[in-house]
Amino acid sequence: MVEADATQTDAQAQVEFAEALDDLCFAILRATGRGVPGGDTQLTLSQYNVLQALGDGSATVSEVAAAADVAVPTATRALGGLERRGFVERRRDQSADGRLVTVSLTPTGARVLGEKRTWVRARQRAIFNRLSDAERESAASLLRVIAEDIHEL
Repeated sequence: MVEADATQTDAQAQVEFAEALDDLCFAILRATGRGVPGGDTQLTLSQYNVLQALGDGSATVSEVAAAADVAVPTATRALGGLERRGFVERRRDQSADGRLVTVSLTPTGARVLGEKRTWVRARQRAIFNRLSDAERESAASLLRVIAEDIHEL
């Protein structure tokens, strides 16, 4: 009887986990469509991730895509929009054969990225502060496990 109770409890916990994961996925989708608040500049989540990828310096489009965890065509579209707005600039590498193009933040792009990072960090702190001590201890490792496997949903 104890084993049957444990199986039922495990099954119930699995259902609750699945429902909570669904809630998380839907919340992420809503946030993705809304864009990244903070500051005066509107950015989509893809644009923000692309700017983040350039935060440490120049990169090729392929490197930006890999760092932002998006497909190269998605990175190309995001970079095109960011370039039109004056947030990034493309340059041909003069030391190679001229085919390599690197992208970097402009001063305006760096300012916008700074505003967005400040807002995101403040929201992250607020979420963390809502957690109990026990939740705080396991939150980071739990989120990493979910992040590793979320691509398979």
